[in-house]
Amino acid sequence: MYQILLYITSILAVHKFEQGFVNHFNYVQNPNLILFLSSTQFRQEEIYIPFQKQFTQVPNVYLNVETLDFEYTFPQGYSLDLHSVGTNGFKVKIVCESTHIFYAVNFNWFAFNDERVQIINNFMITNPQNQYTHFYQKNCQINVALSNFISYYALSSQYNYQTGLILTSESVTISFQFQGIQQFGYQILLSSSDIFLIGPTIISIQPQGSNQVVNFPTGWTIQNCFANLLGFQHDGSENVRFFTNITYSSQVTAGIYPWSSTYIQSMQYNHYCINHAFFELAKFNGLMQSRFLDPNNEIDTHIEIKEISYSQNQILSEEIVIAQTIESISIIFYWQCIDKELLKIQIFCPEQWCTQTNIKCDINKIHTVRLLAKFLLNQNSQNYIKISKTSVSLSATQVIKLSNEYEKLLFKLEKVA
Repeated sequence: MYQILLYITSILAVHKFEQGFVNHFNYVQNPNLILFLSSTQFRQEEIYIPFQKQFTQVPNVYLNVETLDFEYTFPQGYSLDLHSVGTNGFKVKIVCESTHIFYAVNFNWFAFNDERVQIINNFMITNPQNQYTHFYQKNCQINVALSNFISYYALSSQYNYQTGLILTSESVTISFQFQGIQQFGYQILLSSSDIFLIGPTIISIQPQGSNQVVNFPTGWTIQNCFANLLGFQHDGSENVRFFTNITYSSQVTAGIYPWSSTYIQSMQYNHYCINHAFFELAKFNGLMQSRFLDPNNEIDTHIEIKEISYSQNQILSEEIVIAQTIESISIIFYWQCIDKELLKIQIFCPEQWCTQTNIKCDINKIHTVRLLAKFLLNQNSQNYIKISKTSVSLSATQVIKLSNEYEKLLFKLEKVA
């Protein structure tokens, strides 16, 4: 017989995510748009976008172009720039870089106050290079990268294509192919594949546009999807006029389509979807957060919600309901050693550096092992954690009860010797 003591703490939720749509820079929606009424080169306007709810710290903001509409004549181009980002809102400035007619640039925006989402900004690069490498704050959950295309300036027939986006544990490298581009700008979003589903990149040469079917993995229940413009080729023979569209009929599709008197030689795009349904492992600090306690330590002064003592043949399981107002929970468990046991700790995380570690128990030196894992929750759905205990193991599983019940193993502590 041995004992496992379990202690769970919780933290109230903070505001983590907002999204919106802006059509202010559109002459149909805004008849007084200076960008449309004036023919001055590099004319500009800006708008302040307030958040519906204040963030506790300055969020990261990511943009997604939904519509481009301006005259074909060179020089041509536009730029979007973020500034004055605060906890209550942010400003977007747009510049029309042509002396010819500007009709519209519509875009979606996303604000994240979440350690699982990092955004790299590289706006308005003059004489852009073919490759850039950016370093980011290491996070074991980051395993996908997404980029956009939010500004360009061309003097003559042009194209811009993304040729690579390579993510490592410390950096992300983005590569391009350019012709006729004098100025360019982009953002890179880094996150987890449990939060962002990113579709394949294609180049469409169909005059009427094209779309992709979104293939959702098992467990995705909220389909919040967007087509994502990456580049295009244009020779100046027709106006630049196209829009993105998502359909939610028998299947979900993401597409980009030209309209009116438009002919664009090719368009490069992919799609992405944001999954709000899950809470994931926020961080596990491994041995840095693990403490080996001397038997003289008074661990019984901690507040344990339950003490479990069981024999070889018992298998126990309990399901803990987490209120939607809770942002995160920390599970602290104590393993009281009997002899020289070897414990294997497995953390189920997207990257290889979060796999497992072993701890050697010795009642003559290490009497009790204390381990802590912190989990971040999503407040859009009811959350559950299932704790399962056998004679040689303890595990925690995420349970989501929507249209179909979905379970994901988060961590497991097991005696292996």
